[in-house]
Amino acid sequence: MKISSLRSAKLNALASYASFIVNSILSFFVSPFLVQYLGSSNFGIWKSIQKYMTFATVADGRATQALKWVIANDESNQNVLEKQQAVGSALKVWSYFLPFVLVFISIIVWKLPELINGLNSELYPKVQNLGVILGLNLLINPLIGIPDAILVGTNNGYRSTLIKTVGIILSNFFMILSSYLGYGLIGLGVVVLSITCLNSIFIFYVCKRSVSWLGIKNPSKLQLQSFLGFSFWVLIWSFVSKLILSTEILLISYLLGPQEVSNYVFSAYLVQLCVAVALSTGSAITPTLGKLIGAKEWHKARKVTEVIRETILFITAFFSGLILLVNENFVSLWVGDGFFLGSHTNLMVVLIMIQLVMFRIEGQIQDLSLEIRNKVLVGGIGSVLSFVLGLIFYGVMDTRVEGLFIGVLI
Repeated sequence: MKISSLRSAKLNALASYASFIVNSILSFFVSPFLVQYLGSSNFGIWKSIQKYMTFATVADGRATQALKWVIANDESNQNVLEKQQAVGSALKVWSYFLPFVLVFISIIVWKLPELINGLNSELYPKVQNLGVILGLNLLINPLIGIPDAILVGTNNGYRSTLIKTVGIILSNFFMILSSYLGYGLIGLGVVVLSITCLNSIFIFYVCKRSVSWLGIKNPSKLQLQSFLGFSFWVLIWSFVSKLILSTEILLISYLLGPQEVSNYVFSAYLVQLCVAVALSTGSAITPTLGKLIGAKEWHKARKVTEVIRETILFITAFFSGLILLVNENFVSLWVGDGFFLGSHTNLMVVLIMIQLVMFRIEGQIQDLSLEIRNKVLVGGIGSVLSFVLGLIFYGVMDTRVEGLFIGVLI
């Protein structure tokens, strides 16, 4: 493995950890302010809408995600034309799926009021307007994602990560300011959209300066078919992974309402930290692994894979013990006793987290092979069963939240 690859992997990891630390600290301090200025119910509505709207992103064909892994796998190849044609393939695939995105966003925005249990009818227009704003944000995200994917695939992901970290800081500051000034949920949506636009400008500029071969070429029919086939499975996997990550909060929102969503967000704060650390660590190392796989250096690739698995297992074990020991006191001191979901639910959430993290890391490794069909099928079956069993056990256990988590865990 070359020194430059190791250095880039370290920089990617450091940037990911820096972003994670900043995001975690801001979330810790900003969330209580948002609850105070918005109210607990509106905060729950905001979190619910964010989760629902992320599902519209899968309808864009996930061309940028596919591009990231194609470039990472092809990084050892010096053929500039093929890389530029991969970018052209990503843009074409995105344009093919654009009508589906518009339809999907429209349906979600229309149905949003019905997806949040106990929502006051007076809030219906506001909720749908917020959905429109976040929908616009989702429409421009894939175009931003292309230069970001190129930077990640060429082992320069730390550059775009640093830009997005600055964006996180600005976003949180203006969300507090907007809430304090009384702009409510709509103000939060406008802040998110504005920061996305700023990020897109700076990430494109950095990509243009950092990647010498940056350009767009028309792909051949065979290249486009190959890219579209891989992109299709990435699309399905993106939907499955979002479903897996969001199962609990979507079920809580649908069955119990926005107040319980707020409780879950605070109770699962340390769990989300663990997931973020683990996936950031995996994402920092996988471009280097992709380069080794593309160069057919199997022995080195196997060693890197073993290191990834052992590192993620250590991170997960550490956080699991920490959450079981301190989470109840942590949540009580942070926002109050009423926001902790209970020790039994806490244990089940930790067990779900362990499964989720290890499953997602294996998924990241498999992405580099560009052969992900079986992973998608297994993950899809598991995510559907999580929803079904969550609903069943919630009913069996007299509509207690513990039943929901037992179903998901099983």
